Amino acid sequence: MSSSAAPSLTATLMLDCQNQLGEGIQWNEVDQRLYWTDIFGVALWSCDADGGDACKTALPGKLCAFAFLQDQTMLAGFSDALYLMDLESGAREKLCDYQPEHPNTRLNDGNLDRQGRFLIGGINEEDMARTTPVWRWAGDHAGTVIDNIGCANSICFSPSGEKMYFADSAGTAIYVYDYDTRSGTPTNRRVLADIEGFGIPDGSCVDAESGLWNARFRGRCVIRFDPLGTPDLFVKLPAPNVTCCCIGGPNLDRLYITTAQMGMAPDALENTQHAGGLFAVDIPFKGLPHGHFIPEERTSTWRF
Repeated sequence: MSSSAAPSLTATLMLDCQNQLGEGIQWNEVDQRLYWTDIFGVALWSCDADGGDACKTALPGKLCAFAFLQDQTMLAGFSDALYLMDLESGAREKLCDYQPEHPNTRLNDGNLDRQGRFLIGGINEEDMARTTPVWRWAGDHAGTVIDNIGCANSICFSPSGEKMYFADSAGTAIYVYDYDTRSGTPTNRRVLADIEGFGIPDGSCVDAESGLWNARFRGRCVIRFDPLGTPDLFVKLPAPNVTCCCIGGPNLDRLYITTAQMGMAPDALENTQHAGGLFAVDIPFKGLPHGHFIPEERTSTWRF
């Protein structure tokens, strides 16, 4: 398959943040800002819709994925555990350890379903052996919804919430599941897309027309797949390691894209401008509000 088979756009640098591993980007409608994490840079980043007023906040550990509550506290998936975190004070409450018996695994990609549950999976950093689970966290306990994963990525949901998308970056396929919105259970896995020549699937988001936007690590692009899994738009980037994307901005019509310096040789870094930067491009599709984490239990105790 060639990129010439579908139209393309080119993303431009919005913020030269030089992330080691930018991930988890999302648009927060409450304060009209972007938030993302630099996992190995051990920092949370934010900026306004145009890349201005950038803020880098040092963290006590590797933040891998997160979601905001309605009061703007954060459900935070650090490498070792899920926490509740207050951004203003930095205070954290540990909620649940992640595989403490496996020193080579950590949390990785996570996202909210349309009901406000948080789904998050891990990575085996030693060799991407398929040893990690994907959890559903609803407020008081973790339930495994997918097991035996090497590197969880691309977790996102259709506009109706009745389909869940997922990729194990130990392979190349993006999968789609039927998703029970009452129980938060994915079933009936099948391949949505599996293409060669464009790196491996990393983080994803979904637009209002059910298109899946997938960042391609080592692929220099984001690919939009239609609901049948056909690539119908390519977004090209000058950086090779494209890690995650979201649709945001005041009109929900701009694609924001994180990248990573991780895994690049020194000469490649020297010859690649803005690797690890934040990129953006206006798109002919509307996004969806990201939503908030809504705990089903423990609500009254989730305060600092």
